[in-house]
Amino acid sequence: MVAKAPAARLLVPANRNPSREHLFAGEPYFLRPTGALPVDARPRILSFESDAFMDDFLAIAAGKRPAPPKLLPWRDWAEPPAGLVDVAGAPRYPTTATGIVRRPPDAADIEASTGPAMDGDGIPHGLVAGEKATTPAWLRKLYLPTHERFNLISFDTHCGAAGLPRLARSRVKGSGAVIRRLVPDATAERWEDWVAVDEKHGAWLPLLPATLHTGTPVDPAAITPPAGLEARLRTLFGLGAADPLPPIALASQPLLLVPPDAGHAAEHCTLYGYLPVFSAAREIPAEQLSGSTAAEIAAALAQQSGNRLAALFQSAADLRDAARPQLRNLLDATVLPSRPGAAATATAETFAVGLAASAPPGLAAGLVNDVVAGSIDLALSEALARLWQTVTAATTDDADIAGNVKGADTLWADSHAASAATEPGLFDSLPDFSPIAGNQTAQWLAASGPAGAWDTLLRLRLHQLMDAWLAGTALPPPAQGSSSLFNPGHLALVVVMALLRLRGCRLAIAASINQTLYGDRKATELKAFAADGKRALGLPALAEQIEAVLAMEAARGDVTATPPWPPVTLPAQWIRDVHGYGQAIAKIYGRFDDGLATAGNGALDQLKARAADIETTLDTALGGLKPGLGIGAARLSFTEQPLCGLLVLPGIRIDNAALNAFRTAAGARYTAAPERAALPEARTADAQPRLRFDAEHLYAAWCWVRVAGRTPCEPERIVWTQRSEPFSIADPTDLLGARPASIQMPDIPKLLRDIPRIARARAKPFAGMASPPGSGVVTGADMADTRRDFGIGMICNFGIPILTICALILFKIIFTILIALPSFSWMLFLKFCLPFPKRGP
Repeated sequence: MVAKAPAARLLVPANRNPSREHLFAGEPYFLRPTGALPVDARPRILSFESDAFMDDFLAIAAGKRPAPPKLLPWRDWAEPPAGLVDVAGAPRYPTTATGIVRRPPDAADIEASTGPAMDGDGIPHGLVAGEKATTPAWLRKLYLPTHERFNLISFDTHCGAAGLPRLARSRVKGSGAVIRRLVPDATAERWEDWVAVDEKHGAWLPLLPATLHTGTPVDPAAITPPAGLEARLRTLFGLGAADPLPPIALASQPLLLVPPDAGHAAEHCTLYGYLPVFSAAREIPAEQLSGSTAAEIAAALAQQSGNRLAALFQSAADLRDAARPQLRNLLDATVLPSRPGAAATATAETFAVGLAASAPPGLAAGLVNDVVAGSIDLALSEALARLWQTVTAATTDDADIAGNVKGADTLWADSHAASAATEPGLFDSLPDFSPIAGNQTAQWLAASGPAGAWDTLLRLRLHQLMDAWLAGTALPPPAQGSSSLFNPGHLALVVVMALLRLRGCRLAIAASINQTLYGDRKATELKAFAADGKRALGLPALAEQIEAVLAMEAARGDVTATPPWPPVTLPAQWIRDVHGYGQAIAKIYGRFDDGLATAGNGALDQLKARAADIETTLDTALGGLKPGLGIGAARLSFTEQPLCGLLVLPGIRIDNAALNAFRTAAGARYTAAPERAALPEARTADAQPRLRFDAEHLYAAWCWVRVAGRTPCEPERIVWTQRSEPFSIADPTDLLGARPASIQMPDIPKLLRDIPRIARARAKPFAGMASPPGSGVVTGADMADTRRDFGIGMICNFGIPILTICALILFKIIFTILIALPSFSWMLFLKFCLPFPKRGP
């Protein structure tokens, strides 16, 4: 008997050899130019505006539609989040060709657009011309499903062999997309990965290197954490030091193969899937304060505040350098009279020499020049006092609102600053060394010569002082001799006057806007004062209203963006330029404000204290110019920009010693009162919800595909794509992504007609509201507290149309109150009421 031969068996070795084939990912076939060979490239993110986005995508893949929906330059790209830009405007990430840069769009990707700061690829780089040189490029912005925007990601997988064949679709065992968050670091590109504790909680941790498509492949389902993260992972999962870590996997969104019946999809290995940029999961703060006692928490907060302020203050010098040119423009346009020319200067110098030569007997030759120098400073003090009285006068506000804004030279002349040297008794305080009875020195200077020569000397001296003040150097004496009447506080008053004139220019613009929109300049509202005595419409509030209108006025060339009001007749260009100088300074210091806010309440409280000290110092300096004058007449808030940035913090002339003292004092506020200052802030920080995705970070997506071996002898392998283009995520309240929503209010005549028909129609148009026993509220009763109201429970049914009407009435009441507040007046520009006729059949 012959035994039957056993069936042939394929023996798979225990240690299978990895494949030597080269696999890479590129752009989807339907997005490559016709005839172009596939190359190793980033996956593509496509945005759709319909909930039928899957059908739309497959129609594009099948060639039934020529291209994805176009992107809008002013909507789908935006500035990097504030936390990714330092106070000087520089990005806190690498921006080399391989760094965090946007993908250059093809012409078919975007709609053509124009703007003041458009780049060569048709995408804006800022909002005003000149920002391209000082701010990072705009990056892609993705919207949320609440904006009716849906994002897909797609890529092709190829074999790097002759002919670049596609990967066999049958070898794909799984695929996914991983979203990672950028770590702020200007020196290197670093990313964090989401580690989920459960469906509702997780943390961002630096698990993997920046690049995933090169080097040893990473299995997204089995991550080996770096050596330095074990302790944080155990804390995250609530494990002890000896407890083993659970398996760590990346949060991955599944991807699918494009169906083979979608056009030429069968000839390619194309994967696609939904890219989720919204999650209800909350981030567990990685920087939770250590310590359990109030003193330990206060010390930790003080240390944290000091570290953040130290990093923030490193850019103070750069901010001063950026603000000085804009401040110089503001000063020259508003309060500084024109600098004398060569001829006028020579005449004034000759006058000064002759003045010294005619000194009265008894005045030593060595003192003559010092007395002349002191007389120039005395006259300049009087000139500045007169200028202050003019810019703070109520009549000046009235003239500004009427459109009669005065430039620097006109203001100088109308305030009689040019004739300050003729003020009676001005020179009586100068020492008199003459043996002749009477103050011969004062009489000599009072009868010295023409007012024009004095005016030139005063303007020369004022520019000399302001040049030194702006440069941060010591204030020089007059050219004629020694004098020490002026200190930096006096020159800071000139800046305050310039900001008051900035407000005057903004009053003129706002009044012209009000005249067009409401037929009334609304002078009373523009001049109103708040309960604290400050101006109700401060510099920022006026700027917000003006900027909104100016931006919409600039869009009149686009019929779809033309505002629904007549063209505004704006004041002269130089007045609008002054507004622009103020806006530029405020923008420079705006990022500093954001950084200061992250240093905690201790820093903000110290800022208020410093603002009060600066206000007191300036009040003293103003009284030194002329008794009876006070800084309160300005009625400006010293914590508003640009006043705060120029004079309070970081300031034009503040040195490192003052910044260090501020940092120490801010930290001491926590340790001096741990229970009152530290504990509430620590509890608030712990309770503040932080979602997995937010609008404060940059993200990118990496896609992977699990590929089976060509034979059973080869193991599976993971192929990663390059990272996608970086993107930010829109806030849920993002104005540019909001979709129109129509709320149909009840038709009241029809409502009244149908009330008697409710019973016959067996309708139930009610919403039931139940009050549990002991919780009743009587309308109109005195609700002084929430004490228990003993009684039975109650269910009240209210008609849904009635609830809608009441909601609208309540909204209109609150809206009317808010727009009466200066800081909410901008809401008027988001209200458009258009009458419509009754619909016909």
